[in-house]
Amino acid sequence: MKENTTNRRDFFRKVAQLTFLSAMVGGSAYLLAKDRVQLDGCADNQFCKKCQKLTTCSLDKAKKYQENER
Repeated sequence: MKENTTNRRDFFRKVAQLTFLSAMVGGSAYLLAKDRVQLDGCADNQFCKKCQKLTTCSLDKAKKYQENER
């Protein structure tokens, strides 16, 4: 009986791990596909407002944001 409980526990643990992994991969793919996150850094100027590296940032979006705020 103990062997059966261990197998069941391992099964549910593995299912939970695969579900979590699938959700992370799917969520990341969704964000990349909808242009909410870009791999080169910032996704939108809304993030520049709170960025601590704004004054030294070399990304084009940060430069445009700096010009618009002046």
